[in-house]
Amino acid sequence: MAEPVTAYTESSNSGNLPSEPAPARSYVAMVLSAILPGLGQLYLGQFLKGCILFLIFASAVGIFYLNSMPVNEWHDLTRFKPIPKAETTTDNTEDSEERPEYAIHIWTFDDGEKLMYRPSWKLKISGSIQGILCWLYAIGDGWRGRRRRSKR
Repeated sequence: MAEPVTAYTESSNSGNLPSEPAPARSYVAMVLSAILPGLGQLYLGQFLKGCILFLIFASAVGIFYLNSMPVNEWHDLTRFKPIPKAETTTDNTEDSEERPEYAIHIWTFDDGEKLMYRPSWKLKISGSIQGILCWLYAIGDGWRGRRRRSKR
């Protein structure tokens, strides 16, 4: 024989109890996370997750920006090809090295050697992917913020 309709309805709607409040807070968290990843989590009271998402997104923006150097105009941020290298210099030494057009000086060692950072288009692409994935995760997590069901 067939099951009663009420038993089927109760089992299929076990998670949607009419006494649960409407998830209005999750849309605000989603919009805040779309503005800046981590804001929606702070709004939901998830302080640690919000700070971690913000730091991941900020590091992605930093990686993207540092690998876009030198930035003189907006067009420089959309350039994904390597910066052309300058002519090799020969100053009458045996170990003449190629000097890129741009490098960031990080540190000078005691023996005079310099630690330089040279921008790479591969890091620029990985930074942009990291930023996009973090942004999408923050939006999705903000939207699900209050919709999570407590297990009884």
